[in-house]
Amino acid sequence: GSEGNPGNVIRPEDKQNFTLMVAEFRKQLGKKATLTAFLPAAPAKIDAGFEVDKIFKYLDFGTVQGYDFHGTWEPTTNQQSALFVPPGAPTTPGFSGATSLKAWTDRGAPKKALVLGIPY
Repeated sequence: GSEGNPGNVIRPEDKQNFTLMVAEFRKQLGKKATLTAFLPAAPAKIDAGFEVDKIFKYLDFGTVQGYDFHGTWEPTTNQQSALFVPPGAPTTPGFSGATSLKAWTDRGAPKKALVLGIPY
């Protein structure tokens, strides 16, 4: 899976265990309850932590993080919540709300089940 907070323990089976956990939640909650997940934007984190083609069998929707694309960990200032990658963006990779949603749909997430989280 993806580390999340520094120091978190990561196990090779975390990706599959997340799918099993979501499936168990759905089983216990039934179809009347809404089941969602807060999801990362970075393709590397998606690939490391999620079986995209499987989890959306159980989730009603997923909220994709649409902010904190850039920050103090980078040497240059950049838009931290851009909807689209601005021309001439000073850093790579070029994260944006649009590229984050595309990363999920490219991996099999249904468009109708994705919500873009925005900063407020």
